[in-house]
Amino acid sequence: IIVDELASAAPALPPKPKRDTSPIEARNEAQAHYLISLDNKSLTFATGEAGCGKTFLATAVAAQRLLDKEVDRIIVTRPVLQAEEDLGFLPGDMAEKFAPFFRPVYDVLQKRLGASFLEYCLKPEVAKVEIAPFAYMRGRTFENAVVILDEAQNVTVSQMKMFLTRLGFGSKIVITGDVTQIDLPDGKPSGLREAMRVLKKVEGIGICELTNADVVRHVMVQRIVKAYEEYETAKNGGKGKK
Repeated sequence: IIVDELASAAPALPPKPKRDTSPIEARNEAQAHYLISLDNKSLTFATGEAGCGKTFLATAVAAQRLLDKEVDRIIVTRPVLQAEEDLGFLPGDMAEKFAPFFRPVYDVLQKRLGASFLEYCLKPEVAKVEIAPFAYMRGRTFENAVVILDEAQNVTVSQMKMFLTRLGFGSKIVITGDVTQIDLPDGKPSGLREAMRVLKKVEGIGICELTNADVVRHVMVQRIVKAYEEYETAKNGGKGKK
């Protein structure tokens, strides 16, 4: 009886949020072009500043493809700690070490897949959703997967070339980044910038460059981004951010 009374007195756990089944829709022309590329290209580059939707749309589309069984898994990676892959000082296993860097993508996956299904997909023995530091991509071949490389502005030229040659059958690669936020050491060029220059005319590759006009977050985000752009341009004598 005491157990029953305690159980009835305990606060009920909040229900897990339901999966978002709303259509994935573009909010502007640039995002529409991006979604077309995600549907039709084997490799898509998307650049833009905070709030443009580049990571959200890539992740939402990847989740839908997994639900529709068009791919077997989703792989998400990104360089961490200014392209230095040393996570040894952080506590926990690899998933726990990497979790803070993965959070923006995790939130979208949880919303589109549902919390319970995402938890299942993340189990090592299931591995329908995999997260890993960029260094762990070397030597692999991606097949029947959607692979998202986020924060790609901090990947070096040689690292980017290595990553791009991992594309296998039945897979799509989406590479997102913000070329105004490069944290690589001085003198080391961004692999994202170079790849977009080298591959811009290659068939099967889409390049989507979003601007601050495409920011779809709170109106203040767009104003903040614009103010920083104007400040950097003035500071560099009208040449923009170096």
